[in-house]
Amino acid sequence: MCPNPFRPIILFAKRSARSTDEYPMTRASSTPMDQNSPAPGALAIDPATDPLLAPAKSFPETPLVAEERPPLVDRASLLDVNPATRHMENLDALRILAMFVIIVTHVTQPFVDDHADARPYGALYNSVFSVNVALRFGVPCFLMISFFIYWHQLYDKGRSWGELLARRLSRLVPAFLVWSLIYFALHKLLAAVPAYNPITGVTESLNSIDKGPLQDRLNYKDWRVWREILLFGRAHEHLYFLPMIIWSLLLIPVLRVLWKRPAVAWTFIGGMLVAWTVIAYGSSFAMHPKVNHAAYLGGIVSKNFIALPMLIFPLLGFMCAGQIQWRKFITHTPTALWVGLLIFGVALHVVETIAMLNYGAPATVAAGPLDESRWQQALSGLKIGRFLTAVPVFVLFLRSPLMRNPFPRVSKHAFGLHFMHPIIIIALTLIEAKLLGHAPLGFWHAVGAWQPLLITGLLILNVALTFFITFGLCLLVARVKFLEFLVV
Repeated sequence: MCPNPFRPIILFAKRSARSTDEYPMTRASSTPMDQNSPAPGALAIDPATDPLLAPAKSFPETPLVAEERPPLVDRASLLDVNPATRHMENLDALRILAMFVIIVTHVTQPFVDDHADARPYGALYNSVFSVNVALRFGVPCFLMISFFIYWHQLYDKGRSWGELLARRLSRLVPAFLVWSLIYFALHKLLAAVPAYNPITGVTESLNSIDKGPLQDRLNYKDWRVWREILLFGRAHEHLYFLPMIIWSLLLIPVLRVLWKRPAVAWTFIGGMLVAWTVIAYGSSFAMHPKVNHAAYLGGIVSKNFIALPMLIFPLLGFMCAGQIQWRKFITHTPTALWVGLLIFGVALHVVETIAMLNYGAPATVAAGPLDESRWQQALSGLKIGRFLTAVPVFVLFLRSPLMRNPFPRVSKHAFGLHFMHPIIIIALTLIEAKLLGHAPLGFWHAVGAWQPLLITGLLILNVALTFFITFGLCLLVARVKFLEFLVV
C-alpha cells in the first residue's frame, strides 16, 4: 500500500492547531532546549524531543513580550531559558555594565567628598554629584542577577537551601576574609605615612585620602574593630557587599514565603520603600520629632543590617525567575514603559538627592539638630529613585534577545574588578598628585580650581585607567592558581 503523500502536511497542521489552541499567548517553546532539540517546525512528534509534547517542568511558561507576534523562532530571551542549565550571556553583559557604573561612582567620589563643604555648590559640582547618584544601580543589579540564578538552582536543579548555602559560602567567605585583610593592611600602611594637609594646615597621614568606614580605628588588638570588619564588611566602603550577599542567602527561607504570592511580595516591597523614604528624608530635614526619631532608628538598622532593606532586590530576582504574574506583567507591558520608567527613576533619584544636598541638614540652620553622618548616609543611601532605576535596567536585559557576550574575559573577572579597583583609585590619586605637584591630601581640592573641562577630562581618564589597570591585574592574579578565587 502506498504511503499517504499528504501525511506530513496533516501532522504539521495538527501540531500548529494544538500550539494555537493550548498556548495562545506563549512563545513557541518556553521550556529550555538544548542543541539536540529539533528545530521549530520539524515533523517529528516523539514526546521525548517535541517541546510541545514534553512534560511540564518547574520553569514557568513565558508569555509574549508586548511588541512580539507569533511565531517566534529565533528570538529567545532570558525569560525562555533556564540559567541553571545554560550560560546566560545577557547576565554577563549586565554584570559588565553594573561593574562599570560602580567604578564611575567610586572614581567621582573623592572629588565629591573634597568639595562637600564648598557651599553654595556650583554647576560642575552638582553635575558630577548627579552622575555619581544616577549610576548607583550597580549593586542592586548584582543582587537581582545572583538571586535570579539562585531561584533556578533551588527550583530547577533541585538543590536544597543548605546545599546552595554551603556552595556559596565556600566561595564567598575565603574571598571576603582575604580582601578584608588586604584593605585593613592598606589602611594601616597609609596611616603610618605622615602627610601635610594644605586645606586644614595640619599634618595627618596618607590614610586621609580615603579613610574608609573604620576611620582612624585601626588597632588590630581591639576586638570591636574585627567585629566591624567581619560582620559588616567595614575594612573598606565596598566590602559590605559580600556580607550582604551572605545575609541574603541566610534569609532565603523568608524569600520563599514572600516570592510566590504577589500580594505578599508587593506588600513587603512597598513597606520597605516607605521605610527607605522615612529614613532618607527624616535624616535630611527637620520634621516631626517622631519622624526624625523613626529615621534615626531606621538608619541604625540600615547601617548595621543592610541586607534587610536591600532584600527587595533578591526578592525581585526570585520573582523574575518564577512568579508567573510578575513575568506576565514584565512581558505584556511595552518596552517604552520600561525605558520611560528608567528615565523617570534616574531623574527622580538625582532630583531628590540634589534637594537633600542643597537644602537638607546641615545645609540649613533649621536642620542643626540632625547628625552630619546620618545626612551623608541619606545622600548615598536607599531612595525610591534608586529602586525605579535598577528594576527597569534588570527587566530590559531580561526581555532582550539572547546575546553573545562581547567581553567574556571582563565578565569573568567582574568579581575581582569590584573588589580591587579602590586600591587603583588610591594609587592614581598619589601618582597624579606627585606628577602635578600637589599634596596628595589636597589634590582634588586643588583640582577644583581648574576649568570644568579639565576636571571632566581627568575624571574620564581616571575611569578608563582604573578599569583597564584593575582588569590587567585581575588577569595576572588569575594566572596564579591558588589566588584565582580572589578575582574570578
